[in-house]
Amino acid sequence: MTVMAREAVARARDCDIWNSKRARLSNIPDAVAILFLLDLVCLSLTYVAVLFPIHVRLDIWNNTQLAVLTGLQTTASLVLLYAAGSYRRDALVRFSTAMIPLSIALGCSAALLIPVMHVVMGAIYPSQLIYRSISRCATLALLGSGITLAAGMGVRLAFFAMSRRNWFQRKILVIGTGEKARYIFDMLSDEKYRGFCDLSFVAENVLGGQGVEPQVPEVRIVKAGDRSVFDIAAELRVDSIVVAAENDALLLDPLLTCKTVGLPVLEFNSFIERETGRVDLRWVDLSWLVYSHGFEIRVMDIFLKRLTDLAVALVMLWAALPVLAMAALAIRLEGRGPILFRQTRVTRGGRTFELYKLRTMRVDAERNGAQWAAERDPRITKVGNVLRRFRIDEIPQLLNVLKGDMSLVGPRPERPVFVAQLSEQIIMYNLRHNVKAGITGWAQLNYPYGASVEDARRKLEYDLFYMKHFNVLRDLAILLQTCRIVLWPQGVR
Repeated sequence: MTVMAREAVARARDCDIWNSKRARLSNIPDAVAILFLLDLVCLSLTYVAVLFPIHVRLDIWNNTQLAVLTGLQTTASLVLLYAAGSYRRDALVRFSTAMIPLSIALGCSAALLIPVMHVVMGAIYPSQLIYRSISRCATLALLGSGITLAAGMGVRLAFFAMSRRNWFQRKILVIGTGEKARYIFDMLSDEKYRGFCDLSFVAENVLGGQGVEPQVPEVRIVKAGDRSVFDIAAELRVDSIVVAAENDALLLDPLLTCKTVGLPVLEFNSFIERETGRVDLRWVDLSWLVYSHGFEIRVMDIFLKRLTDLAVALVMLWAALPVLAMAALAIRLEGRGPILFRQTRVTRGGRTFELYKLRTMRVDAERNGAQWAAERDPRITKVGNVLRRFRIDEIPQLLNVLKGDMSLVGPRPERPVFVAQLSEQIIMYNLRHNVKAGITGWAQLNYPYGASVEDARRKLEYDLFYMKHFNVLRDLAILLQTCRIVLWPQGVR
């Protein structure tokens, strides 16, 4: 065997050892997925452990009924935990922070389970007294809420114990030490990334690039010497490589070697997009936006989106009729003026339409022209404050959805005067009008109310991410998480 062949065999053996250790020790699935699986297993087992000894007393006579009931309660709990924000990154930092969405989900689970058990389970098992009786359904729902709280607290105590031992920590090697590398360092030093990332940096000289003045802490910089990127990555046992070089004249062969042994290699913009859930306009270039994966719109997705819009809008509008009636009465009693407020907004293709809302401001609110809503805006009425806090003023927009002017999920529609202004000041702003405007959206979930050009730029970054990764399942996920915004209002103006 030649020397080169022996070296190839030795390197392959080293790769196998590295990959097996990396898979066993550091390449643990995403922390959110682990938390979800822990909730799924713990909740279902706890429900069975609590209900099985007393299932006869509850008038549940066979294991099939018990399995159906357990599945229903577990599914409802997981859906509500997701809707309340239990699986967002900011809920994985502290135990106290994680308990807030858990408590919200607990408060909603009983209210949801009572009618579901009485109607759905009552239809499946019409002879069972437990489902025909509202009081027994309420008792079972409250018992389920207690189980959710106890199991959820236990799961989170275990999760944070694992997190403190760095079970979910990813080791990332960043190639570059300049401004882009500093941006990654600052971003992953945020509290919500605490315990999840271990960063190391190496100068881009290792790939034949020109050196730059280091912008990251020296203690984080690895001296390459005569070692290759592959050798450094193998020595550090990293889980991924991020190329954050300041110039594009780099040798790609060493990165290809890393990628062919199963080590992910990410370009800077792709990494930022994955970690933040937005297209960062500070760094993005058109070539990456054009050639990267995304912006795929299928006919079936469009059909399903419209079908979902119609079905959900009709159900929500019917369910909200009593609330709308009380809100309209409150607006009328507070003073003169129209109950319904109409305003011209911009939707897909730059087309304008009349948006409907419940009036929350004084009739003469814009006598001096269009202006952004401000915090504690004096133009907002007392009733309007309440309507805005719980987003009740947005309900009439369901009529816009039925008419086809808007969708349930999409970029929020702006007024033509602001669109003209923002289009001049923000690059790619008009791209958001390539899809239909929405009542809620990815930007609304991740950024508070915007009332400035900078706010509009940041929300555009989230809108572009939504457009780039659009699918119907993501729309449903956004609709679920909108419940958190309604129940826990932030940034309402």
